[in-house]
Amino acid sequence: MQTRTLPSRHLAGVEVRLDPSVLVLAALVAWAFTGVFRAEHSLGVALLLAAVGAVLVVLTTLAHELGHALEARHRGMEVEAITLLLFGGVTEMHADGQTARDELAVAAVGPWISLVCAAGFGLLATFADDLFPGTVAASLGQLAGVLGWWNLLLAVFNLVPGAPLDGGRVLRALLWMVTGDRLRALRVSVRAGQLIGVLLVGLGAATLVRAGAQAALVAAAFAVSGVFLVRAASSELRQAELSAVLEERRVVDLVATPPPEVHGSAPLPWPPTPAGDGAPATSPEVPCVELTDDLHTLIEAFQGDHDVVRIVRAGRTIGTLTEAEVARAIARLRRGEPLP
Repeated sequence: MQTRTLPSRHLAGVEVRLDPSVLVLAALVAWAFTGVFRAEHSLGVALLLAAVGAVLVVLTTLAHELGHALEARHRGMEVEAITLLLFGGVTEMHADGQTARDELAVAAVGPWISLVCAAGFGLLATFADDLFPGTVAASLGQLAGVLGWWNLLLAVFNLVPGAPLDGGRVLRALLWMVTGDRLRALRVSVRAGQLIGVLLVGLGAATLVRAGAQAALVAAAFAVSGVFLVRAASSELRQAELSAVLEERRVVDLVATPPPEVHGSAPLPWPPTPAGDGAPATSPEVPCVELTDDLHTLIEAFQGDHDVVRIVRAGRTIGTLTEAEVARAIARLRRGEPLP
């Protein structure tokens, strides 16, 4: 995911990126918490508690995502980064779990951490009077109570069985275990996520009609969340279907007639495409792929400044593929059209 983010940091060996929209999340949480705390505290104390609460909301969201990242890494998956956004967080991995059990463990650990946070804040709220002096106990107890409920709601919402939520991934893993068909399991979880998204949009509209302008913010939150779920679920299905196609196809499928080998510095039998850095297409500096490599490997070979890759067989260059040629071939595959 390439987006403009605030300066990143590393935590437990995982890059943590902050999307600018996370500042909107913090501001909205602080605004909502100020209204909660204002009933029992002065404006200054209410603002302070709200600011601390907003920071802790972001940190507990980070803990949720860090759980996904560390469990994934523990199970041999490559984790690129965690990105915190307006709607929570995303743990970016180069591949999903190799087994349904891996998928289930990585999906379930995030809500589990949120439940642990909810329990911890709940205990702090319960025993605040015994741990802190009078006025401090009241303030910290109320803050801990609000954060406990927040994390409980976060865990429950994430366990809703629809993609792209954690509950959707849990559902996918369980269906994968039962059916043995990963893509079929994903399609079911995506349809569930899309249905939940539509229901949230409908709930937002109903809230606005029944409660009027006073509930406009709540109605908007339902509607925006629903639209987000529908779009994210649809995107996840498209990516998974494309990934399945890329895994099934090989570089040789993109070459209508395997060309003859190119020995040494002999010219190619067709005009070579220059590499992005100006190197000849037969240069060892140009990335290479084998005829038997899958298309994932081919796409990864284009990373960097190169727009051409060498096709090799038995260590010898036998041809080239340009980035544009590969893009056209993948577009045909996505449309279900045969390759020429």
